[in-house]
Amino acid sequence: MPSLLIAQGRVIDPAHDLDLVTDVLLVDGKVRSVGKVNDPASAADAVLHAAGCIVCPGLVDPHVHL
Repeated sequence: MPSLLIAQGRVIDPAHDLDLVTDVLLVDGKVRSVGKVNDPASAADAVLHAAGCIVCPGLVDPHVHL
């Protein structure tokens, strides 16, 4: 099962009252865990370094023209 570690991004999720710099582990496209991973190389198949980026649930543009 493919996995992706989003490392050191600013995680913002108002539904879970989160706003912190941490790691997010995705397995098969679903969030498996949110929190610091000690060994990123062995935690996932691929690592995306997201320092300085915001990681959040999907956003919707309410001003879209269809």
